[in-house]
Amino acid sequence: MSKAGNKSKSQWILVRKVDGALVAHAPYDVAMFERFPENVPLRIQLAQPRSGPRHRLYRVILRIVAENNRFYSTEDALHKSLLVACGVVEPVITLTGEIIFVPSSTAFEAMPEEEFKIYFDKAMELISTTVIPDLDLDELMKEARSQSNYKEAA
Repeated sequence: MSKAGNKSKSQWILVRKVDGALVAHAPYDVAMFERFPENVPLRIQLAQPRSGPRHRLYRVILRIVAENNRFYSTEDALHKSLLVACGVVEPVITLTGEIIFVPSSTAFEAMPEEEFKIYFDKAMELISTTVIPDLDLDELMKEARSQSNYKEAA
């Protein structure tokens, strides 16, 4: 399920073009954008994402779960744990010859949509059974859809 590819450490902020200006897409984007100082140039790479709605929904879910559990303090820590638990890993040989597995990537370039959907479903199951047992997954999805301005992909 793992594929090597370009791995970006930057976080995505989605914007929409409205009357010629770029506007934050959803409350999640506004919150992320507010971290940057005023009147400072930002490097922006414009692209239309592969299947943005599901990927963004996933990232918002990670943030909500990270804020509401005792084990994972950040969404990235939770993400890496879910990658390993779902088998989205890359083998690495250490200097001593030991083979270890490190989390791979769900980046658009690294994982096609069909693979990401399978991963997403497995990750949601683990969140609701292991990370926060007995979590109401429907309620989590409702909250995340609201925060991410989620619209089903056509």
